[in-house]
Amino acid sequence: MLSSSLLKLGVNLTSIHFIGDLHADVGCAKQWVEQTGLVNLTSTPYKWLGDPDRDAMVFLGDYVDKGSASASVLEFVRSLQESFPDNIVTMLGNHDVFLVLDTALSFSQNNPHPLGFPFYEYAYSFMHPEEYLESEWVKNRDDDEELYASIATALQSVYDEGQEGSVRLCAPSCTQEDDSSRDIFSSVSPFTENISLRNRTQERLTTWRKEYAQGLFDSGILHWMTKQPLIAIVGDALVMHGGVSNEVIAYLESIATRNEMTVVDTLHSAINEPFWAFFQEELEKTSTANSIENRLTGGYALELIMDLVQHRGYFDQKNGCRDVQNVLDKVNGKVVNENGAETFVPLLKRIVVGHTPHNYAQELCGGKLLASDSSLSRSFRAHGNLYCPLGEARRLNQKSYSCSNTKPIEKCEGSISQMTRASSNDPWPSSMTRMKLEEVKNMQKRSTAGETIDGGRGEL
Repeated sequence: MLSSSLLKLGVNLTSIHFIGDLHADVGCAKQWVEQTGLVNLTSTPYKWLGDPDRDAMVFLGDYVDKGSASASVLEFVRSLQESFPDNIVTMLGNHDVFLVLDTALSFSQNNPHPLGFPFYEYAYSFMHPEEYLESEWVKNRDDDEELYASIATALQSVYDEGQEGSVRLCAPSCTQEDDSSRDIFSSVSPFTENISLRNRTQERLTTWRKEYAQGLFDSGILHWMTKQPLIAIVGDALVMHGGVSNEVIAYLESIATRNEMTVVDTLHSAINEPFWAFFQEELEKTSTANSIENRLTGGYALELIMDLVQHRGYFDQKNGCRDVQNVLDKVNGKVVNENGAETFVPLLKRIVVGHTPHNYAQELCGGKLLASDSSLSRSFRAHGNLYCPLGEARRLNQKSYSCSNTKPIEKCEGSISQMTRASSNDPWPSSMTRMKLEEVKNMQKRSTAGETIDGGRGEL
């Protein structure tokens, strides 16, 4: 039987749902949770409808960015995890880790951001400016829409020129100078023609960011995020957002050998524990956001975390499945029993990741890899990584062909995955069931009508 600090929710589970990247779409997040049939979201507080000992739900991270409801998604998944800690696991993704760093740390020219500059300065892929208008943490002001519209106009000009990778949203100024990028406020219309508008917008964006960061802090969400796992074991799966590269698993194997530990326990002690311990200690010292001057150092913790949440190597057509097998071989390596004897116990049969988007969740490598990121966010499906206007009135004012999709996407698309077994004494199956929203709804309609249901959810 597996005994590891990475193990979450115990060994008696018989059903596990995996939900991929939500990216700031709280409406679809709630729909998918409802469709699992495990939680009653209409009750106050939420009520667990599943078996408290055997049912589980795992979120693969990336709750934030690319849409305008990051705060709402964070509040929702936190409420679920805190309400049902014995049934729900909430992993952190790369976007979540970036938000933690951008919110908790203090950075300047003399003490720069550990990853160069805060990710909210990117002109694409991260903090959508519309998030500030939708969040309860940011005060409403009479000219908010005017100033947001000026940012949106400038961004659409940047997108039409294909320059989003070389432009930053610097307010009040670029945190770290970078020769490869330019400040949108000093180089793009309408700010180049209207100095007063530029100054007002930069000042307001600075205020939005400060209020939003403090809201994350005061709400307790920042503290909660820093306590969530970056890697875990659930059922027979090694779960993480991105993956583990061959270089990192080899490095961790060497540490495990040197310290006479298992590789899975080394994953925990080298990645989860330093992250948790650093922020627990530092956040206890402060009452405001962006005030931690120390940095997560020692044991290459930050480098290991970045590899774990950003790795995409498993999707390499030539070597990806080989790398998946290599990681499984390492984590299922030698286990030392109480008598000192070494045995090889193949306990983990698969790796589950998010991070790399597909239209639907996919099982690859003969069932040894579940790619759970199925582009659940409607804003991501509509606009990809661009900060196109999302609110109805704001969409109507856009004039960019890069943001020409003015019709909102109402239907939640993508899929989630479920694996089940008859009892806790049985092995987990080699394949999972893929659940599309329309298929689940059709099943429910047929069940209500008294029809017999046999399957109905496409096998991966």
